[in-house]
Amino acid sequence: MKKILVYLSSENHASLFDVIVGYNAGIDVVVPYGNVSVEEVREMIHNAVFTRAPDDLKNTAIFIGGHDIGRAEEMLDEAVKTFDELPPMFRVSIAIDPDGACTTSSACVTKIKSKLDSLKGLNATVLAGTGPVGQRVAVLLAREGCRVMLTSRNLGRSEEACKQMKEKYSQNVEAFEAKDDETTAEAVKEADIVVATGPEGIEVLPKKIWSKTDRIRIMADVNAVPPYGIGGLEVIHRDVEIEGKTAIGALSIGNLKMKAHLQLIKDLFNENNSVYDLFAVYDLTNRFM
Repeated sequence: MKKILVYLSSENHASLFDVIVGYNAGIDVVVPYGNVSVEEVREMIHNAVFTRAPDDLKNTAIFIGGHDIGRAEEMLDEAVKTFDELPPMFRVSIAIDPDGACTTSSACVTKIKSKLDSLKGLNATVLAGTGPVGQRVAVLLAREGCRVMLTSRNLGRSEEACKQMKEKYSQNVEAFEAKDDETTAEAVKEADIVVATGPEGIEVLPKKIWSKTDRIRIMADVNAVPPYGIGGLEVIHRDVEIEGKTAIGALSIGNLKMKAHLQLIKDLFNENNSVYDLFAVYDLTNRFM
């Protein structure tokens, strides 16, 4: 019985990255679908589960990708709702990881967690965090017990992101506007943990700021394109000490992200009733540390 991974995306084309990783994980066939709407998910679930006997359905799985993480989450919700309408034996496992937001954020927080005895009660600042990865880094840090601040150059964007995180994940995150050196310094002055999640090639935390802040213990940067998000922190820094602070570069995070992504695909075929949302992906990633 061949292992078939159905890849759903709301974009015009399915992610070539995700398709290749599917094959790297040992899947026999990856079936990519683009331009998928939320309304089409129910029929696609039916087509996936009624083509094989219940005992064989663990050989079929669904992976939701794309760029629009909000749309991807709506697709996941619709899929779970559809499964709930069916007899328990007619299910297939499903995962969500649009733009790698779940695996990347999980890898980032898992790396941070591995360097500290506990995250509970610590202050964390997620710089330029209104994007998919930044929001999920903030959610996971808050879930681990951190007091989290999420910054943007525009306070309204940060406030809207924090509102969405509260509604979706029931986690409290503080909004903050960091638009220049003065406000960025204010954002990190009480932080034990600083994570840069801004766009590629933009430095959001200059060294002249963080080097004057003794309290920072961990600095992590998901940006792999120079100039990097944190000044003085290189992409190749693999959990090294810089001026008394542990620096976690993008390659260190990326290597763990890839391990988690490959394992996620493999685990989808262990049984036919698993649902891998952000928190399930995070739990999986923690198995590597």
